[in-house]
Amino acid sequence: MTTSTERQSATAAQPAMEPQSTTAAQPAMAPQSATAPPPAAGHPLAEGPALSRVAGLPAAAVAPLAAEEVAEVLDRIAAARRELAALAPAVTGLLYDAVPLMAATGARRSVLRWRRAAHAGRPHPVTPELLAQVREALAPKGRETAALDRWAERAGDLAGLRQSLRLRAGAAEAAEERTLRHLMGLPAVSGALALVSPVFSRRVRQPDGRPLDRGERLTAYGYAVRSALKASPLSSLTHVAVPGADHGARVRVGLHPLAGRVLLRAAAVRDGVRGLVRWRVNGSLRTAGPTARLSEPRQSVTDGWAWSDDEVLDASGREDLSAALRDPRGLPAVRLARYLEAGLLDVDDPCPQDRLLDWLAAALAASRDPSDHRAAGRLLTAARELSAIAGGCPAARAAGLVRLREALEEALDALGAADDWPLREVTLVYEDRAGTLPARPRDDERATVLRRHARAACDSLRVSPEYQALTDAFVARFGEDGVCDDVFGFLQELAAFGVPGVPGGPGVSVGPSGPGGPGVSVGPSGPGGPGVSVGPSGPGALGAPSGAPSGAPSGVAPGTARPRPARPGRSSCLPSVAVVFQDCEEPADGPLLVVNQVSSGMGGLIARFHRLYDSAGGPRGAGFAERLRAWARTLHPDAECLEFVPAREVNPLQGDSCGVLPASLHWPTAPRRSGPGVPLEALDLVHDSRENALELRRRSGTPVAPVYLGTVPCHLVGGAARFLLVLADPWWLPPGLADGTRPDDPSETGPGVSARHVVAGAAVRRARWRMEASQVPRREPGEETADFLERVDAWRREHGMPAEVYVRGENGAPRRGDRARKPLWLAFASPTGLDLLDRLTERPDTVVVFTECLPRRPAGEGPGARAVEHCVHFARPAPGTDRGRC
Repeated sequence: MTTSTERQSATAAQPAMEPQSTTAAQPAMAPQSATAPPPAAGHPLAEGPALSRVAGLPAAAVAPLAAEEVAEVLDRIAAARRELAALAPAVTGLLYDAVPLMAATGARRSVLRWRRAAHAGRPHPVTPELLAQVREALAPKGRETAALDRWAERAGDLAGLRQSLRLRAGAAEAAEERTLRHLMGLPAVSGALALVSPVFSRRVRQPDGRPLDRGERLTAYGYAVRSALKASPLSSLTHVAVPGADHGARVRVGLHPLAGRVLLRAAAVRDGVRGLVRWRVNGSLRTAGPTARLSEPRQSVTDGWAWSDDEVLDASGREDLSAALRDPRGLPAVRLARYLEAGLLDVDDPCPQDRLLDWLAAALAASRDPSDHRAAGRLLTAARELSAIAGGCPAARAAGLVRLREALEEALDALGAADDWPLREVTLVYEDRAGTLPARPRDDERATVLRRHARAACDSLRVSPEYQALTDAFVARFGEDGVCDDVFGFLQELAAFGVPGVPGGPGVSVGPSGPGGPGVSVGPSGPGGPGVSVGPSGPGALGAPSGAPSGAPSGVAPGTARPRPARPGRSSCLPSVAVVFQDCEEPADGPLLVVNQVSSGMGGLIARFHRLYDSAGGPRGAGFAERLRAWARTLHPDAECLEFVPAREVNPLQGDSCGVLPASLHWPTAPRRSGPGVPLEALDLVHDSRENALELRRRSGTPVAPVYLGTVPCHLVGGAARFLLVLADPWWLPPGLADGTRPDDPSETGPGVSARHVVAGAAVRRARWRMEASQVPRREPGEETADFLERVDAWRREHGMPAEVYVRGENGAPRRGDRARKPLWLAFASPTGLDLLDRLTERPDTVVVFTECLPRRPAGEGPGARAVEHCVHFARPAPGTDRGRC
């Protein structure tokens, strides 16, 4: 993410601000009110933290996978076919006249075959003898036969081109095999594969001369094109860079937090350790008359993706769990372990995550139990292996990963753990890299386009239907200016029974949650209308589950179609966006930028990298976390900022995002991270009737903002925590401002073609073709590679697709950790690329999406040109906000 010269010279704690549009002196303004409307369009646009992601390989590395020699032959074949099609009407007319003039029966049949082939558009080889006979037969009639001569010539050329295509296709297959093996051996790729896919890494590094099988070839292809043409977040396949910072090359390697959590729990029940840790009783039990509810955290791993969701259970008739767990240290180890597994107990972080192995080893070494001593030794070994992996070569990394897993398994065994879960279900070690490759500075013209687009995005933000429904539910339960002193209990109730006013509860239906649903427009003068739009629910909507039990809280009266518009309060962030974009080098009338995504502006897209830059110490790169803290203060100018990141104890993307803010908000069902914090039980949820806004407040009246810096989008977080994230970020952005796919975009459902859309120099939609799998050509049994290449090339030309695209498959609604939707670059001339396409269409229910390459693959920009993606944050500061504060 590039910046202007003025921004680069600004202090770290002061995000840059757009100059005022007028030179008139600005009068002093009163502090911002609790729920002031978003600033008017002329108010300065604050620019916040920025980060660039640079592809780990130069784009030229995958040039052989474009099969340019094959593409050149396909272009010539297509040109020959076009010319033959243009000649067809004249040729068929001449042959129609020639048939009755042919003296021999065999000649008439040959002419008929030629005529049928020409009429059908099939190039038919013509012998010189037959051509001479036809010319001779037509000569007495004075017919011009040049079209027949040209047809015969082009048909012969086409036959030669097809033979050339067979030779070049075979050569391309061999060249692509060599290229993929070479790329998989490069340090930028092999070092990452040694950690994320060690089995595959070992296979491709074996010098046995064995050709890659289909699965290995396609896996290698995916890693190669993501390393060179996509700013992938995977390990060393991408380097990150802070604009204007001389941070130098650095690597951060971490242990998966779920593995650390399992080790901590296994050690905590040991006699020598249980007194050293801080036990946390599940504080979610809520009783109301004969009913009782308990939220139990459920940790799971699906396809390597680790997450923790709260499940609301009926706790009626159970013993007083709080009393039973009042003194966990006195419970037997077996019962402690059972309560830990059931989520009734947990252990707070005794230290920062990066130092957990050392802390556990020291605690176990002080025990008198020999098994504890053995576990301590294995954990120290694991810590050494983890440190060595950071700087090791691919082979050393792979071997170190094996030794690390063995050491952790042996430590769990010595601690009496039932099994080694989840050591083999997750990517045990992950890393982030900061490189020395600079991103090209943003020129003035592109900076203007970017700020114009960011301003339009901020001005388009609306209050989300989720926040509207949450506010309505609160007012229905607690009344105008009501106060809820059990915030978790209220949110737990909503998670169990649904929000009144959405499907499953009484009242109006509100559209899909998160990005995707109509909302109340909030402009410079306040709400744009007196109510919310009504729409269907969608994936992740805040409705009650099917068959929800009775006892749901009452809400908006049935039939009420226009509730009072809700307004964000001081606990919610100001209107803000994160714009993710790439520079374009198109012709003069083309776009200067392509906007890949417009996301929440709270900082979650880049927060995880603060550990990479700031944990190493020293002046270079330091201060990244401070820039994020300053941005949080900009977005919440009148509230105390508390960090809130669900699932941080089990997910590395969430866990690395923690620690930016000095204090955190403690969730009743989650362990507390080390450092200061405020329990949710100490806060009230309050309604401000003047603005129809909700706020979290301390009992003293100080407003509190739950700041979400997690990488996972808010709409993919479930349970009661989801409602707190709705309060944290109550904004919804209408579709059409970025190219990223959204479930509420009508153009993203079913087959169809979407043209490129450019707004004021920024491309907000790439050209896109959506096809059912049955519409995409598949390789027939026994079909030669050259024939398949020609058939697919004719198909893509018929549909107006470029020679190179990005392709992905869709099956159902998106999910956390969904890998099937990751787009891959594809050249239609590549045999390996068509093999990938053939695999994507194996499932008949798949929708295959082809997208133009914009920006185009760097070809003439030098051998070192790399794909770069930038992310810059923008916000509309509240009126009266001090310029220096932003």
